[in-house]
Amino acid sequence: MTTRYANLLIDAADTLSEARTDDAAWQAINVIARRIGANAVNAGAFLTGASQIAWMRSSMTTAWLDDYAGQSFHDNDPLIKGALAGALPVLYDVAARDRGDGTGGQYSDLHDGLMSHDYNYMISHSWFDGDINKGIVLSSREDPTDLFGPGTMRAFSAVSAMMSYRLQAPDGSGPDGRAFGSSWRQLEEDERDVVSYLAIGMSVDMIAHKLKENEATILRLIERASLKMNAETKDQTVALALTRGLLAI
Repeated sequence: MTTRYANLLIDAADTLSEARTDDAAWQAINVIARRIGANAVNAGAFLTGASQIAWMRSSMTTAWLDDYAGQSFHDNDPLIKGALAGALPVLYDVAARDRGDGTGGQYSDLHDGLMSHDYNYMISHSWFDGDINKGIVLSSREDPTDLFGPGTMRAFSAVSAMMSYRLQAPDGSGPDGRAFGSSWRQLEEDERDVVSYLAIGMSVDMIAHKLKENEATILRLIERASLKMNAETKDQTVALALTRGLLAI
C-alpha cells in the first residue's frame, strides 16, 4: 500500500466520522470526492425487480441538473439503465462512448451536455441491499484511472465502501435531491405506521387488530401509501419506503 493510498483511506475515515447528520455526511462525501479529483458525486438506489428508481441525488451543477430533468435524460441514461439492471458500468468514458455509439446517436445530447460541464468520465461503485442496487458515481474532468496509477480502482472501491455506510436518501428539501421520474411523496403518520407493520411481517388483519381499525381502513391506508411511493405491490411499497428512509424500524 502506497503512502498516498494509505493517507487517502485515513483522511476519508476521519472526514466521515466527523459528520454528525445525514446532510453533513453528504457534504463530507463530496469533500472526499473533490480531494481525489472528482468534480461531482452522484448517488442513488434502484429497485431492480421493478426497474424503478427509489431515489437519486447529485452535486452536479444546478444548471445541468435542471437541463437533465427538463429533457428527461433519466429516461435514456445508460448509467441509470445499468443500475436498474444491476450492472452499473465501473468506468464510463463519455467521449469514447459518444464516438462508439452505434445506436444512431441516441445518447448524443446527453453526452454533449455532460461534456459541456466537464463531466467527462464516470467511475462507479455499486452494491446490493436485498433487491435494491445502490451506487455511487464520481464524475471528473480528467481520466480517473490516472489518479492513483494501477491502484486507482482499488482505492476508489475502498473509499466508496466507506462512503456507502453514510449514504442516505435526500429529504427532498435541497437541490441535490431530484425525483428524476421517481416522484413520491412523504407518508402521513397513519400510513407510515401501517407500512412499518407490513415491513416487520404483520398481515392486514394483524395490523387492524393492533391499531383497533377495520381491515378496509388498513387496506385504504396501504393503497394511499402505495400511490405515494409510486409502487404496484405491498412489497414494493415497503421496499421503497425503507430505501427512501421513511420508516423507523
